[in-house]
Amino acid sequence: MTTLTVNIQNEKDLPVLQEILDRFGLTYAVDTNKEYVFSEAEIESLVKTKQDFIDGKTTARDWNDIDEDLNRAYN
Repeated sequence: MTTLTVNIQNEKDLPVLQEILDRFGLTYAVDTNKEYVFSEAEIESLVKTKQDFIDGKTTARDWNDIDEDLNRAYN
């Protein structure tokens, strides 16, 4: 048996994915636990990335986009 873990960002995608799994006859469990625990290293990296952005050292992504991703992980 193989286990597949999928992190769904858009809740509207869940019913579609469930329909696909049902059609394939696959069993699955939905874990709606939205709590995510960041390690100390991840937190330090996020703080450094934020400060680099504020200092103008990086322009890869807008901080608001990153902040929204983090909020989704916690909410």
